Amino acid sequence: MGDYRILFDLEGDVIIIESEIAETFMTKTLEREITRTVRQKREQLAAVREEIEDLMDYIDLLEARVKDAGKPRLSHEAVKRRYGVR
Repeated sequence: MGDYRILFDLEGDVIIIESEIAETFMTKTLEREITRTVRQKREQLAAVREEIEDLMDYIDLLEARVKDAGKPRLSHEAVKRRYGVR
């Protein structure tokens, strides 16, 4: 199945067992966790950017309303009649 390397170390009365398999497993687990976290953060960032874009559009709408305040308005039907749209 492959090569396995297990290291034994003695610290005081405790034997420490180190294995490259465990290290590889932890590295892959950590890598998957980081990848998942990065993906989540990118999704959150995309949602925030979309919300900011919507808010900027809303600001443009409010500015247009202020600019056109007091001017006569046309209904949707009047605009359709004016331009021959059905």
